[in-house]
Amino acid sequence: MGYVPMGIGYAAIAMKAGFTPLQTISMSFLVYAGAGQIIAASMALSGATAIAIILTNFVVNLRYFVMSTCVLNQVEESNFGLNILAAHVTVDESFAVFSLSEDSSIWIYLGIAITAWLSWCLGAAIGVVLLDILPVIVTNSFNISLYALFVAILVPAVKDSKQIAALVLITAVLNIVLSQFLGNWSLIVSTLVGAGIGMYIVDDEYFLSGDS
Repeated sequence: MGYVPMGIGYAAIAMKAGFTPLQTISMSFLVYAGAGQIIAASMALSGATAIAIILTNFVVNLRYFVMSTCVLNQVEESNFGLNILAAHVTVDESFAVFSLSEDSSIWIYLGIAITAWLSWCLGAAIGVVLLDILPVIVTNSFNISLYALFVAILVPAVKDSKQIAALVLITAVLNIVLSQFLGNWSLIVSTLVGAGIGMYIVDDEYFLSGDS
């Protein structure tokens, strides 16, 4: 149910960017990219082009290719149709829960992943309704949900590794500087450059440890 407030936060940004209620909810059903949806809505709000939004989401969500492959290598007695559905509903949290379990049933994974998917869509639907009822000052507060999510993810890693902390700082500075020249494309470039730098400055043992 932790996905519900995040879904509301996404809806707040999407509606502010000019999405209709149907477009806002449909994107959650058809795209289902979590932070990627919020990034897309934020970029649309700032006037980014469609190609910039698509490429940014491709880079940000590239990890889902790896996650889906790992899940499908773990499950047994699946088929093409179930594999397609499983790939669509794969996100970080459902992947983590299933990967740490000893289950190998595609139905167990789909139960976990579809529950999360529907919770996200429920949050978006609630957000569409609430935004017409709540005061503007309250609905605007949902816009910080993405930043809160990233802070929650980054703080433990930054505390455990000075190299990760340095990498986060370098990528943030790159994005700020490049945004003056590249606009919305700065997010793509800074992400790729930051990932490249991370390959050299972050110790492999950090990712191989049980704390990462």
